Amino acid sequence: MPKSPIFIVGSPRSGTSALAKALLNIGYKGYHEGNFLPLLSILDRAVDRHMEVNGKPHPFVLAAQVDRNYLKDRIADIFKEIADKLNPSPLWFDKSGNVDMIRAIPTLRRLWPESVYIFAKRRAIENVISRVKKFPLRDFEYHCIDWGRNMAAWREMREQLPADVYTEVDQQDLVRNTTKVCSRLADLLRLEPAQAEKLAKTFKTIRPQETQKGSAEATYALDDLGWSDAQLAIFREHCIPEMELYGYACGREYFQTLAEATAGEA
Repeated sequence: MPKSPIFIVGSPRSGTSALAKALLNIGYKGYHEGNFLPLLSILDRAVDRHMEVNGKPHPFVLAAQVDRNYLKDRIADIFKEIADKLNPSPLWFDKSGNVDMIRAIPTLRRLWPESVYIFAKRRAIENVISRVKKFPLRDFEYHCIDWGRNMAAWREMREQLPADVYTEVDQQDLVRNTTKVCSRLADLLRLEPAQAEKLAKTFKTIRPQETQKGSAEATYALDDLGWSDAQLAIFREHCIPEMELYGYACGREYFQTLAEATAGEA
């Protein structure tokens, strides 16, 4: 039986939509956008902030008598009840591309012990270019900071995950090394042969999150973008450290070495 649920996580504009469409095409059910379960992380932080101020030990304060972990667990159980009701299919996925979803993974694993995770990633250069075009109401600095936060959160999270419950899919690999990516996904999800074959066909016909035709395959050198000195300084501060940790280069070659291009494929 294929694995379920599947949680697609990662920075926006990194191929999350292509992954969701492919899963829909092989029989999984799910919404084009999730954006509900990240509330688990947001409420978790809200409970901590509130209890740190109002829950200090005191015999005459109600908040002080409440076990915050019990409260968080009960809140999470409500989320599971709602999510299960709205995803009645035995095979379902959720796509929520933001840092709060990544931080919710420990809770998601408790709620759905059989769940698996696909981290969609993309080099910061191409990701920020795409973000700025798709979401112009957010400024350049926000997109750089948010890409870095997503990548850092996943690095921290994958250290806590068994190797057999996740995989990483780089958008360039999804476009250029489709067969290899599909093989890894089929193994992770325990797909039937017919599903695996259909998955590969789907990826070969659906281009991930293109802001314009051909943009999914395009790679750029940082120094050739025409960004201002201020923009380059922002990018270098918030993106370069994570790019280096993920093995990304700053030129058209995309990855620093061939070995780095296969990182996360285990």
